[in-house]
Amino acid sequence: MNSNEIRQSFLDFFKERGHTILPSASLVPESPNLLFTNAGMNPFVPIFLGKQKCPYVPPRVANSQKCLRAGGKHNDLEEVGYDTYHHTFFEMLGNWSFNDYFKNEAIHWAWELLTEVWKIPKERIYATVYKPAPEEPAEFDEDSFRIWFGLFQKSGLNPLVHIQFGTKKDNFWMMGETGPCGPCSEIHIDLTPEGNSEGTLINKNSPYCIEIWNLVFIQLDAKEDGSFSLLPSRHVDTGMGLERVCAIFKGTSYFQKFDAPISNYNTDLFIPLIRKLEDISKISYKGTIPTEHTVQDLTIRQDIAFRVIVDHLRAIAFAIADGILPSNLGRGHVLRRLLRRATRFGLILGLNPPFLFELVDPLVQTMGHHYTELIDKQRRIEEVISSEEELFAKTLSHGMAVFEEIKQKMLSENRKEILGKEAFVLYDTYGFPLDLTQLLAKEHGFSVDTKGFEQYMEEQRQRSIVAHEEDIVSLTKTSEFVGYEELEAEAEVVALLSANRAIFDRTPFYAEMGGQVGDKGLVLVNQKSIEVLDTIKSASGAHLHRLAFTDDLKPGSRVFLQVDKERRQNIAAHHTATHLLHWALRKVLGPETLQRGSYVGPDRLRFDFAHSGPLSKEELRAIEELVNEKIELNDPVYWEEENYEKIKNDPNILQLFGEKYGERVRIVSIGNYSKELCGGTHAKSTGELGYFKILSECGVSAGIRRIEAACGKALLKFLKAQAQEQDKKWNQLFSKDPSLRKLPKFTESLDFQSLIELFQRRSEEIAELEKNIREKEKLKAKKQEESFRLEAKNQVMELQSRAEKFGSVPVIFYDCGIKPPSYLPILWNELNKRVEGIAVLSCRWEEKINFFVGISPSLTQKIQAKAVLSKILLPLEGKGGGSATIAQGGCKDAKDLKLNLIFENARKAIKEFLG
Repeated sequence: MNSNEIRQSFLDFFKERGHTILPSASLVPESPNLLFTNAGMNPFVPIFLGKQKCPYVPPRVANSQKCLRAGGKHNDLEEVGYDTYHHTFFEMLGNWSFNDYFKNEAIHWAWELLTEVWKIPKERIYATVYKPAPEEPAEFDEDSFRIWFGLFQKSGLNPLVHIQFGTKKDNFWMMGETGPCGPCSEIHIDLTPEGNSEGTLINKNSPYCIEIWNLVFIQLDAKEDGSFSLLPSRHVDTGMGLERVCAIFKGTSYFQKFDAPISNYNTDLFIPLIRKLEDISKISYKGTIPTEHTVQDLTIRQDIAFRVIVDHLRAIAFAIADGILPSNLGRGHVLRRLLRRATRFGLILGLNPPFLFELVDPLVQTMGHHYTELIDKQRRIEEVISSEEELFAKTLSHGMAVFEEIKQKMLSENRKEILGKEAFVLYDTYGFPLDLTQLLAKEHGFSVDTKGFEQYMEEQRQRSIVAHEEDIVSLTKTSEFVGYEELEAEAEVVALLSANRAIFDRTPFYAEMGGQVGDKGLVLVNQKSIEVLDTIKSASGAHLHRLAFTDDLKPGSRVFLQVDKERRQNIAAHHTATHLLHWALRKVLGPETLQRGSYVGPDRLRFDFAHSGPLSKEELRAIEELVNEKIELNDPVYWEEENYEKIKNDPNILQLFGEKYGERVRIVSIGNYSKELCGGTHAKSTGELGYFKILSECGVSAGIRRIEAACGKALLKFLKAQAQEQDKKWNQLFSKDPSLRKLPKFTESLDFQSLIELFQRRSEEIAELEKNIREKEKLKAKKQEESFRLEAKNQVMELQSRAEKFGSVPVIFYDCGIKPPSYLPILWNELNKRVEGIAVLSCRWEEKINFFVGISPSLTQKIQAKAVLSKILLPLEGKGGGSATIAQGGCKDAKDLKLNLIFENARKAIKEFLG
C-alpha cells in the first residue's frame, strides 16, 4: 500500500466501527497557548476539559491530522535531516472516544488493524503498560495489562516478554501540570533481522525497534497537590504517525525483509520531492546517515540537505495553505526560519535561491487529493515561497561573506565560539536567524554564544519605540466595533504596532473571523488618506488594522475611518448567501448536513459541509432554486443578541462544533426558516443578493464536500471575467479554424438567468470545439511522428558510419539542424535498434538549442545519460533531466554558441565516465 492507501485504510477501519471521519483541523490552533497544531488531540481539548459536548453520535471520531513541530515545547527542528525519522511536518492518524468505548475496544481494534488488516507479524509486536515508580501516586494500569496479556497469550506468544512496563516518563500522559491525564499504552515493532529482541530495544532510540502507536486513556484528574482523582468521563486518545507506518511498510517490503534500518524518506511521501530535487541539483540522493566522525563528509552533508529541504518544504507549503505567511513575529517567524534554513541547505547542493518553489508541484501531486487546500492554494504557495527566497537571496551572499570573515578572525584568534555580537550582526543586518548561524557554526566545528546574542536582542527590543505582537495580549482596552450599522466613524489611535498596524478605540472595520475576511478602506488624518490593507483580531479582542504606512499617526491622534462600502456589501451578500446555502443543503440533503468550514469574501463564498459522495446535477439545481426563490421573496434579514447560556440548547438555532462562543451571542435570522449564531455582517434583505449561482462542487477529504458560489455584483463580475476568457479561447480556436461562426455576444442588458444560460452554453460549445481540435492535433502529430520515423530510419546508416570508438563503445555526435525536440528521441530509438552504444544529439527550434543523450542499457553501470547531459548543460546554464538511459534538455540559442566546442566537452565527459 502507498501512503494514500494506508491513510484511507485506517479511516475506513474506524468508519466501519461507528466513528465519524473528520477532516484535518488547520495548523493554526484555536488554543492561544499553542504556536501550531502539534498533535492530533489539539482540536478536542475543549471536550476533554468538559467545556464542550461532543456533537457526534456515537461520540467517537477519527481523522488524519496535520501537525507541525518547529517551535515552543515540541520542537524537532534541530534533529531533522540528521536522522531518517524526525520531521517538522507530519500526519497523525488518530481515533478518539469521548466517554464512549474505553481500553478494551481501543486495544482490541489496534491489534486487529495491525495484525489482521495490515498483516504485521504478531511476534514482532510489543506493548508497554504503565507501572508507577515508587514515588508516583498513580496506580498500575492493570486493565490494559490484562487485555494485552489475553491477546498475546491467544496468539501463542509469551505475554511476559511482549508486555513491557514503563513509568511516568514513557507511559503516562498529562495535558498540563493539572487537569485530565491518564496511563498510555505504546505499541512497538521489532525490526531486527531475526525478530527476537524480546523487548530489550524498547525506548532505547534504536532504529530496529520503533514505536508505532500510542493509546492514551484519559481517566484521571491531576490535582495541584500531586494527587489524582477519577474523572466523571473517560476518553480515549490515540496517535500513530503516518510517515512512520509508511516507512515500515516500504522498508520491510511489506513485512517480508528485515535486513536494513527503515527510513521515512524512502516512502512515496518524500521520494517525488527528492527526485525533483535531484533533477534540479543534478546530484543523487544516497540516503547516508551521519555519525559523529562523518558529519563533515560531502556526500553525507548532501544527504542531510536533501532530507532537510524536502521536510521543510512540506511544512512551509501546508503552513501557507492554512494562511500563515512569513514575518518577523510568531508563526510567521517560524515559517521564515524554515524557508531560510531550507535555502541555506540548498547551497550544499549547489542551489541558489529561488529553487524551493519548484518542489511544490510534486508535493501537490502526492498529497493534494486528500488535502485539497494544496490544490486550491498551489499558485499562492509557489508565489510566497519564491518571493521569500528572492528576498533572502539578496542578503544571503553578503551574510555568507561576513560569516567567512568571522570564521577567519576566529581561526586567527584560535577560538571556537562565535561571539553574541557577531551572531547578532548576522541576524540584524543580514537576516540570519540564530539557528542558521548555529547551523553554519556546527558545520565548521564551532559553537555560538547564545546568551550574549540574547542580550543584544533584548537591548534592541528596549530601543524599539514600536510595540511588539506579544504586547497586544496585555492591552486592557479593546476596540469597540460599530461596523454592523456604520461604515464610517471618528476614532482615536490607541496603539501603533510593528508591521504598520494600528489599534483604534472604536472602528467600523470588521476583523477577519468565522470565515469572513477582514474589511479594507481608508484612514483619513490631516487631509491625508492611509489605505487599510486588512483587519484582523488579536487574542485580547482588539481590532488590528494593517495600514500602508503609519508615518502620520501617533497614539492619541484623532482620525476618520471609512470602510470600502462596495467591498463590504459584496461580503455581506455572500455571508447571507452562505446562510441560505446552509439552509438549502439541509432541506435537499437532510438535517445531518452541517457546516465544516467556510470562506466569505467579496469575490465569492466557499462552504464545506459533511456529506458522503458528490452531489448530483439534480441536487445542485434544487439547492440553487431554493436559494434563488428566497432571494426573489426579498425576505428580511435581522439579528438580535442574547445570553449564550439561555439559547445554547435551542434545537432551532444552528451552532457550529468547535466554534467558541462568549457570554453574549448574535443570532442571525432570515425570514422564519434560517437561524444561526453568527458574528458576521449581512445584507438587510435577501433581495440584495440579486442572483445566486453555484460555481463548483468537489470533495475536500473523506466525508467532506465543498461548494463555491457567488451572488450579486460579484457574480456579474465573475461572469464578465469568464466571458473574456471565453472570448480569448474562442479567438485562439478561430485562428486554428476560421470556419467557426461568430461568438454569441455577452451583453449587460441580459438578466442574470439569461446571462448564466448564455455563459453555460458558450462553455459547452468551446469545450466541444477544443476536443475536436485536440483530436485533429493528435492526428497531425501522429502523421508527423511517422514522417520523422521514416526520416530517422534513412539517417541510421549514415550515422553508424560516423560513429567514433571509445574503446569498444561506439559514440555518435550529430546535429540535426532545425528540428523540433521531439525528433531527437525518435532518431535515438532507430539508432538504438542497430547500435549498442552512446549518442549525443542536438537540434535548434524556436530560439532554443536542444540536446539529447541516449545510452544503451548494457552501458549504464559505467555511464548514465543524465550525468552526461548535466556536464553539457552546466556551462550553458541550461535545464534538463532524465534517467540512466535517456536524458533531454536545452538552453537559449545564441549566435556565439559553438556546437563543436559543446560536443568536445561531451567527448571529455564520456571518456572520464568510461575510464
